[in-house]
Amino acid sequence: MPEQPLANSQKLTALYLIHGINGYEGSWQEKGNAVDSLEKQIREGRCEPMILIMPDCNKWPLKPHPGKRNLWKSLIRYPKISHEHQIEHAVSDLIDKIDTTYNVSSCVIAGLSDGARVAANVANLRPDRISAVGLFSPVLHKEQLPKDSIQMYYIYVGKKDIFKANGIRFHKRLKKAGYTHRFLEMRGSHNWRMWSNCLSDYLEQISNTIGRWSE
Repeated sequence: MPEQPLANSQKLTALYLIHGINGYEGSWQEKGNAVDSLEKQIREGRCEPMILIMPDCNKWPLKPHPGKRNLWKSLIRYPKISHEHQIEHAVSDLIDKIDTTYNVSSCVIAGLSDGARVAANVANLRPDRISAVGLFSPVLHKEQLPKDSIQMYYIYVGKKDIFKANGIRFHKRLKKAGYTHRFLEMRGSHNWRMWSNCLSDYLEQISNTIGRWSE
């Protein structure tokens, strides 16, 4: 993300990337090459320039060093905190901050694994700003459904993904509710290689509709 406000320049889409339950703010770049992927696709003309925001959405820091938190301890505590929404409201506040600091035309969001749950909740909180939602290997509650049928959902699961069934169920719920969305089953499993491929496809998909959102 640029260090200075983009005053008097073209308006850009703000893309929020949410990491998983065992991640931190550097995960998307260090493991998913998010910045490199975005810049490469911009150079190749496959993606529009965007403002990239990668917040730390982990409220269970069980170890002091980034990326070394205990996943299984976090999962054990997951049922207790899964219905809390402090992180979602913090991201909502961040959206307002970015909107007032940078020249933002529209907002999109994506999350992986448990971060997909957070992304879906943020989209429900902010249908006024979130135009598209990317769910990569999503972990979602059975009752979760979009509150706004205008938002476009992109659901990605791996053929060998441990949460493949969860993503398929959400896809079926959206289809039954009549929500326009895109479901894609990809090669891979619940890992960063697949999520990097998900992001690459998602960047192209949202770039194809940026002009419509900006009208």
